[in-house]
Formats: sequence, structure tokens, C-alpha cells
Amino acid sequence: MADLSLPATPTRKPSLLAVGSAIARHRFLSHPKVRLALVLLVPILLLTIFAPVLPMQKPLETNLRAMMQFPSIEHVFGTDKMGRDIFSRTLAGVQISPLVGFSVAAIALVFGMVLGTLAGFYGGMIDRAIMTVVDIFLAFPSLLLAIGLVSVMGTGIVPVILAISLADVPRFIRLQRSQVLSLRSRAFIDAARTVDASQYWLMTRHIVPNTLAAMLVAASIAAANAILVEASLSFLGLGIMPPQPSLGNIVRDGQTYLEQAWWISTLPGVVILLIAVGLHFLSDGVRELLDPRSR
Repeated sequence: MADLSLPATPTRKPSLLAVGSAIARHRFLSHPKVRLALVLLVPILLLTIFAPVLPMQKPLETNLRAMMQFPSIEHVFGTDKMGRDIFSRTLAGVQISPLVGFSVAAIALVFGMVLGTLAGFYGGMIDRAIMTVVDIFLAFPSLLLAIGLVSVMGTGIVPVILAISLADVPRFIRLQRSQVLSLRSRAFIDAARTVDASQYWLMTRHIVPNTLAAMLVAASIAAANAILVEASLSFLGLGIMPPQPSLGNIVRDGQTYLEQAWWISTLPGVVILLIAVGLHFLSDGVRELLDPRSR
């Protein structure tokens, strides 16, 4: 009698790429520092995303009848001298922080890797020219240099991003150059040269991929520092200008009323601290995950 049963469907085995990505995701989420960073950052991120639909006063809306109100259910962070809700203004300021941080990190990463690779790989005149400019920029503290650049370029979010980026790029160039100098004399580079590999191939296929991990860690640290620098510039009146809320100018607005209304400056300052600490824990966790010597 003929067998009319259907053939068994072969089970599809997961690909090595899917297995590898699942293992990497598990290692990332199980790292204690990464978990602590997510505990600090995710609630702030979710509140920032859903801020437009939350039942609270708009960031620029004033209410002179509710001036200097203590934190309550209606006003979680209290109100300022114009009756504006500090909580909604803080969330609006937090929306600027990731934009500044990740923009600065991306700009510094790209220019730092390109110029650092050229300086370290070719050496000679190119190296001397690039590193002379880098040494001039590194002679100034980053915050002082950012203040000077913003004073020249003007206030606003774009000048702030450019100023902080220009202050960070020299450090990325020096870090990338030092890595390239240690890599270009390795045996696998010499082996690639023996088979007539082009200089472009050596840089893009061998040099840059082996320096990317350290540069990504440096970029995550730069993003956290950029948020603090932007808050500092706004506090000094050189960054994001009112009425657009920024964490820095919110803290500055409340410094005159610290005795009568401490919450105006203190609570947004705590948010700045949580963001900075969370990003530094995240960058430290990423560094330990990417560095085999730290495992």
C-alpha cells in the first residue's frame, strides 16, 4: 500500500549570524554597568518621547497665578518665577541633550578617524601638519575652547554642536593616530604589503576596522561630556538661549531663587547628573565588552 503521508518538513537551523547577534545582545544586556545605565536612562528617554501626550503644562506656557509653586502632583518639579512647569521644561531640555551628544560624537568620530588615520599611516609632512594643528587646539581646555568658539560663531544649537565638536576632534585624531602607528608595523600589515595590497585597501580593510572599537568607546564618552558642556554653555548664557528651554538655562534661571525655590535649579540639575552618570556607565560597559583584556 502506497505511503500517502506528507514528507517531513526540514527544520531550519538558525544562521551563525543570528546566533552571534543573539549572544552579543545577551552579553550586552547582562553586563552590570550596562544594566545600571539602562535603569538610569530608559525612564528619562521614555518620559521625553511621550512628553507631548502627557497631561501637563506646555514648556513655554506661563501662569502667573502659579508662580514659585512647590513640587506637587500637578507640577511634579514645581514652577518657576513665571509660573512655567519645570518638569515639562526639563523634558524639553532633555530632547536637546541627545541631539547635541550624538551629533558631537559622530562629527568627532568621523573627522578624528579620517585625519588620525592619514597622519599615522603616511607620516612625514602630512603627520607634522595635522599634529601641529592638533597640538595648538589641545593647548586649551576643551570647555574654554568651546566658550571661545561659541563667542565667535554665536549662540544656538548649531554653533554649540560645532564648537564642542571642534574642541573634541583633536583628541580623537591623537587617539586614532596612536592606534594606527602601533598597527602599521604589525606582521599582518607586512604580509598584506607583500601581496601588493594598495594603501587604500590597507587603511580601509585592516587599519580602520582594528581601531573602531576603541574609537566607539571614545565617542560614547564624548557624547556624555558634550551634554555636560552644552549645559555649562547654556548656564553661562552662551548656548541655547531662552525662551527655548535647555537644562543649562533652566538651572541658571533658578540660581537667584535657591533659598526661596530650590527646586527650580536642583531638580533639573539632578536630571543632568543622572544622564551623565548613565552615559558614563554605558560607555564603560561597552569598553569592557569590546576589550578582550577586560573580560
